[in-house]
Amino acid sequence: MLQESLSPVDVLAREVRERTAIAQVCLSRSYGGIEQVVTNDILELSQLGIEVRLVCLMGSPVHLKLVDKPGVKIITVKDFPRKFFDMGFRNILNEVCDDKVQILHFYQPSMMGAILPWVWKKKHLVVFSNRHALATESMRTPWNALMMKRLDGVVTMSETLKKNILATHPLKEDRVNVIHLGLDYLVFDPERVDAKRQRAEWGADESTVVIGCVGRIDPTKGQDIVVKAAAGLLVRSKAIDKVKFVIVGEEPKTGEHQYLAQLQEMVKQFGIGDHVVFAGYKENIPEVMNAFDLFVMPARQEAFSLVVVEAMAMETPILISRGGSSDEVVGNNEFGVLTRPADAFDLQRAIRVFLDNPEMRVKMGKAARAHAMKSFARQDRLQQLLGLYERLLRRRAQKNS
Repeated sequence: MLQESLSPVDVLAREVRERTAIAQVCLSRSYGGIEQVVTNDILELSQLGIEVRLVCLMGSPVHLKLVDKPGVKIITVKDFPRKFFDMGFRNILNEVCDDKVQILHFYQPSMMGAILPWVWKKKHLVVFSNRHALATESMRTPWNALMMKRLDGVVTMSETLKKNILATHPLKEDRVNVIHLGLDYLVFDPERVDAKRQRAEWGADESTVVIGCVGRIDPTKGQDIVVKAAAGLLVRSKAIDKVKFVIVGEEPKTGEHQYLAQLQEMVKQFGIGDHVVFAGYKENIPEVMNAFDLFVMPARQEAFSLVVVEAMAMETPILISRGGSSDEVVGNNEFGVLTRPADAFDLQRAIRVFLDNPEMRVKMGKAARAHAMKSFARQDRLQQLLGLYERLLRRRAQKNS
């Protein structure tokens, strides 16, 4: 009777919990979509009673988000290890991956050479990685072929990414697993948030059309394309007065910080400062997405993005660059529209269509939320992740028997 009352997630969690603690490695100083996925996965695994051990950078956003959470043991490093055979990192892996740990999950493929040689002889240990970016060149080198023999699996976020991995990596299909992103739709619920305060902060009233983008301020995200498209619309049509373009995000904490200044100078030169808002980093993403009438992401290089799903969840139609997994996201123009990458004129044209068709915006927004809830639910993601853990544990045990 008890078995019947448990959900599939609870059943899988019990099986994993009784067999292993889970070690995860996420070395990043950013807090974008991938880092948010890591944080949410770890929190939910720990809430299910599964012990999680995380190796992360000291003082990184992931570290600060998880430092006081019960069920999560954090081991920090001050800097990135060398790409190959880092002795100090070997000691950390040996500390983390004791006999209690049978799963090691790392999130940056670039860490392969720093991790796999040191766990090669740990025959009991399931090892797998995530791959969230499209490979632009072949990874079929003798070194990668050798290293990937020790990988039990690779996780990616879409069928497009899976096809890319199979075409560029020395991996068989049964070792590449698609697990979609997932959201909590009690948090991302347009009925539970009030966007008026957020819109007022940007100087937008009820009659203003707010066009927004969210993401790290970086040339690959294409915020300059947004500014150019905004200038084209505003300069060519003086009748478009009640429009705000809102750019949410901050520059990376490391490296040179010039792109934001360049964007601000572009806005000044175009004379559109009254219509463009640089909103900085925002924590209240459900309110932000609900405050937009249209979400745009003309990224030059983006395989799949959590912020797109977040926009859809808040009934906001999406306008994103063609490429990567974008076709999987927008459907047959049901939930949004695709534009040519790095093409401000094409983005401008598409925005104009949305401005002229408010009914289309509303219809697409509602369809987008329905699709997101069906395809990108947190519970579904968690069930798939736990199911993968259980299968890989079973396969590793059979291999060693």
